[in-house]
Amino acid sequence: MRTGRIIPSLILFLLLVFPWAFAQSPAPGLEVFLEGGGSFSNSGSGTETPVTPLVCPLPLPCPLPLSVRMTSSFSERIHPTAGARYRFTRHNALEASYSYSPYHFAAQPTGQSALAGYNRDDLVSFNYVRYLSAKARVQPFVTAGLGMDRFSGPANAPAVLNGFVSADNGWQLAWNYGGGADLVLERNFALRLELRDYITGQPSIITGTSHNVVPSVGVVFRFK
Repeated sequence: MRTGRIIPSLILFLLLVFPWAFAQSPAPGLEVFLEGGGSFSNSGSGTETPVTPLVCPLPLPCPLPLSVRMTSSFSERIHPTAGARYRFTRHNALEASYSYSPYHFAAQPTGQSALAGYNRDDLVSFNYVRYLSAKARVQPFVTAGLGMDRFSGPANAPAVLNGFVSADNGWQLAWNYGGGADLVLERNFALRLELRDYITGQPSIITGTSHNVVPSVGVVFRFK
């Protein structure tokens, strides 16, 4: 998926399509928002030596685990997000948010069936937001920030029992960027359309970069 083209194209679309001559709307001091959308993550690959031998009869010596080539895959699921923005000027804001993706991560050793592993990705983000228009009813913005994410799953997942992944991948550095627009319906209420790319390392032994592209829509409650 060419996320490098999708997000700039969305920002350009917002700038060209939405008119700038709507009614005036003063910038609030604090916003609380709730959004929901899709979660689209790319796959990866890696080489792994299981941390425990594969299941074998206990009276017999178990063979030493061998390194295997593995690939990963993610199911496409929903991506709910909740957070708050503080507008310290009309055009500038700071944001803190929490989101998670309840999808299924599967690891597949070469020549074997896929093994289910993680089933959620928790993500905490801190962003800078730049509003391109602060007086119009439609207010486009761009954003970028840093955070932490964690892949986790049940302890009895097949990929965990076979030693390929742990039940909790631990917190790791993540960052994101994107753009969107607020449609101010009332002084204290707005709708938000947004597209972001959440970027972090692939979970566990899978190498490379994980891109989680999230288109979303939500509601914003605005306070002075």
